[in-house]
Amino acid sequence: MRILVLLRGFDTLNKHVPGNFELDQAKALAAAGHDVRAVAVDTRSPLHPRRVGSYEYTADGIPVLYVSYPSGRGIPALQDALSTAGMKKAFRILDREGWRPDIVHAHFLSKGRVFCTVAECERIPFVITEHTSWLNNRELDEKTVAQMRLVYGKAARVIAVGKGLHDNILFHTGVEAQIVPNIADTSVFTRPGTRRQRGETFHFVTVGNLYRRKGFDLLLSALAELLARGEHVRLTLIGGGEEETALKSQARELGIENAVRFTGALPRERIAQIYADADAFVLASRGETFGVVYIEAMSAGLPVIATRCGGPEDFVDENNGILIEPEDIPALTNAMKRMIHERERFDDERIAAFAKEHFSPQAVAARLTEIFKEIVPC
Repeated sequence: MRILVLLRGFDTLNKHVPGNFELDQAKALAAAGHDVRAVAVDTRSPLHPRRVGSYEYTADGIPVLYVSYPSGRGIPALQDALSTAGMKKAFRILDREGWRPDIVHAHFLSKGRVFCTVAECERIPFVITEHTSWLNNRELDEKTVAQMRLVYGKAARVIAVGKGLHDNILFHTGVEAQIVPNIADTSVFTRPGTRRQRGETFHFVTVGNLYRRKGFDLLLSALAELLARGEHVRLTLIGGGEEETALKSQARELGIENAVRFTGALPRERIAQIYADADAFVLASRGETFGVVYIEAMSAGLPVIATRCGGPEDFVDENNGILIEPEDIPALTNAMKRMIHERERFDDERIAAFAKEHFSPQAVAARLTEIFKEIVPC
């Protein structure tokens, strides 16, 4: 089957940085035997230096057609018009190359909205996988709900990455989405052959963009409380973002800077190395539609501490971790203490096997293929 994936991500003068979710699925579908290509349309302002026009290259084995139409800063109508024009141009180029997709796979409401008009013109069915975090909310503005109803109504199938998002899509639009989780790269995040010997100091690791929604401020407060109780514990915090300065300041104010290591953003291979030296994963997120970082940690055999925030409750249970309510520092502190003292009850091999069975590229590609074949029978 010929599948066209719509990529986020933006070119720079040096390289293209594609959205991980989309590229991971594209690679998984290609590995499953499909003919997969990708299109990225960039309508940011000219303040972002990059090549203009259209050109092709390969990202991790996936042929990418990139169309760059710089637009005025902060003019949504112009960006939408240029996005549509860029997508139509991409289809003209693909037609000239003799390659026409059987199905288009969009990710996120924003990409689906842009593609709606093009899909009708090209008469090609499209599927949208929804990950958008702020849609996982019972209170949405009328414009957003109208866009959801428009896009999901035109899609051949709507996919939600978790049950919480599925329920909210149903609540706002009446559309019954199918649930297909995100992929964990189990070729990179894999349980090491031998786990390090646990020392006196328990090593937690956490990963994510440093935004308030991820709850790193709560985690630092819980860590300070554990240290005040005399627990021997340290934390590696992986990620970069707008909250980095504030979080480092918080660590200093709490007097725990010697127990926290801020690494900044790291490639997956380096994160996997840190997992091999860790005892457990913790992320006190305020909201998730799925939470792929939990699955990546589980793929490495780590038990996790997560919140009931819309995504993790789909896959975290007593066999692989501890679930708590969001915004609850005492509960987080107690969960971390339990993990320190009960770590031996978690089976690393069983945790890693669960993650691979349900969230590996092979497992997710097989589920997506079933859905695509319902729309375009082979």
